[in-house]
Amino acid sequence: MAVLNPPRTLPGLGRAIVNYLLDARRSPTEDDLVAAFKPEGLNPGAEAAGGLKNTISSLRAINVLETNADATLQLGPQVPTPKSPFDAPKFRRLLQSRVFDLGRDGDIWATQLGDGHTSGARDLNRALTWVMAQDALGQPLSWTENLQTLQPEQFGTTDRESWAIVNDTRWVAASRWIVALGLATPSVMKDRTGVVPLPVAAVEDALRTMPADRLPIHDLLARIGQALPVLHGGSMRSGLVSLLGTDPDPGIIADCADSSVGQALRTLEERGRIRFETLPDAQGIRLSRFDAARQTHAIVKSGGKK
Repeated sequence: MAVLNPPRTLPGLGRAIVNYLLDARRSPTEDDLVAAFKPEGLNPGAEAAGGLKNTISSLRAINVLETNADATLQLGPQVPTPKSPFDAPKFRRLLQSRVFDLGRDGDIWATQLGDGHTSGARDLNRALTWVMAQDALGQPLSWTENLQTLQPEQFGTTDRESWAIVNDTRWVAASRWIVALGLATPSVMKDRTGVVPLPVAAVEDALRTMPADRLPIHDLLARIGQALPVLHGGSMRSGLVSLLGTDPDPGIIADCADSSVGQALRTLEERGRIRFETLPDAQGIRLSRFDAARQTHAIVKSGGKK
């Protein structure tokens, strides 16, 4: 079972499904969910329930949902039971915890036979890791504009099965997930559709797990990579770099922070969520290849500007 295939998966719909199950008096079957979310007569086309069914399949793949022996659905054992329905930020963090399950998926870049190659969130994580290694300061990412040319260049082959994203259909699904996980934002550039690998929400989620204290900058970056393994410093990104032989991000090439992480941290600095310092005789790093100064420490702050 994979996340990106079936392709009509809608991660945003997942929150409504999970909240419905939390409030349900009995465990529904998939047909019960279809009846509840797409009542008879509403958009009666043969594929009208496709998005819902595809979403259920994807949530099963990452263990948000599981199917019982009697064909009823229930929440997976690692899904917490909140005191109130999941709001968007809490559901985003739930998705992150289930997508970035290293124990379930192992080395996502090691080829597996048959369905094992895409089981769990392996297919999604390969897509996420590669996309987040692209230049956050470059053009928005879309299939027709750049993804078709960047992948053969970086993977060194025209064999699409060796790419992180094998076709435009998978990209459409991946682009929904990358935004839902807080790793990217839709482009706001006129006449430039696509997504920008700017993980502001996801990095802020990672900061929630850190003490409101001063940290050496390299310690901060390492903690972000540990919390979000598809970013630089994370195990999935390290696997990609081993596969490619180099890190494609221009920031890393310029001996700076990864462009996606650096830009996200700058945004969070503007929001008052973090502050940077340059202390003498301490090891530092430029957050952007366009910066002159190196930052040596970061002060994580609670809250920030509303």
